[in-house]
Amino acid sequence: MTGALVVDASISGAWLLPDEATDPYAEAALQATTARQVWVPALWQLEVGNLLLSAHRRRRIDDAKRRELVATAQALRLRVDRGPVAMTALDDLAARHALSIYDATYLELALRRKLPLATADAELLKAMAAAGVARAEL
Repeated sequence: MTGALVVDASISGAWLLPDEATDPYAEAALQATTARQVWVPALWQLEVGNLLLSAHRRRRIDDAKRRELVATAQALRLRVDRGPVAMTALDDLAARHALSIYDATYLELALRRKLPLATADAELLKAMAAAGVARAEL
């Protein structure tokens, strides 16, 4: 499969956390980073960083593993969209589709770039269907 896509933190978290690394869809999304343009919003860095820090605080990973995974996340072949996004646009998407602003950020990126989105989030999948965004085929 060729073509660009957007990936959210629910998928990329599975790439990084050892106890979540059993999802074939997430694994296929990770493989896509080697041959396809995989986009994330700038928010992704904050979300994944917080995910790893929270995993450390909950003793799912130790300090050394957290540092290793942060470096791994930083080295991923991802395109970070740093384009300005109006807060009102995110608010509208989030309110219309009952999403968090964080999830609306991924939906907005997929809509703006006209790309499919890879997610494991049930609410975001429903919002994607309503907004006409395809789930990425991997």
